[in-house]
Amino acid sequence: MRRFVLLAFGPLLVLLSACASGKAPQASPTAKPLVNVDLPSELLGLHVTPESVQGNVKGIDQTYLQSIGLFSFREKSKLLRATLEIGVFNKLAPATKADFRSTIIGGLGGSVPIQLRMGQTSVYLATGADQNLFTWFDDKAFYVLSMRSDFPFQRTLLRDLVNTRIVR
Repeated sequence: MRRFVLLAFGPLLVLLSACASGKAPQASPTAKPLVNVDLPSELLGLHVTPESVQGNVKGIDQTYLQSIGLFSFREKSKLLRATLEIGVFNKLAPATKADFRSTIIGGLGGSVPIQLRMGQTSVYLATGADQNLFTWFDDKAFYVLSMRSDFPFQRTLLRDLVNTRIVR
């Protein structure tokens, strides 16, 4: 599971510490565990479980994130089908700027991301080793949904998550 989860998560934290301006934000607090999240305990027959990310944020003192979270989506057999990474921006993040978002999107996956539309939301698809990475933004946060490429309901899971107000 570690390889599957950290493909996007590890580089993303480092990227967010200096993207957009080329230097680390000033007086930015360390990212804390995510709170105020509305996710069901089950979605499309997959059990949704929060995962610990504390070990992944140690040593990262300055970031554009105020909180981060990671959720696993598993079948009853415990097979990991997807993960959802959530980063909530702090006040210093230029979260609505296109170049800031492009920097985040460009740092994910092993391919050049392509832009898709889910209703009014732009979603960016990049591919990795046997997985697809879908990234999108709202006014408070960004989301990275990593799914195994053999999961048959990728678009349905993505649509359900994009259409849900996850961060309160």
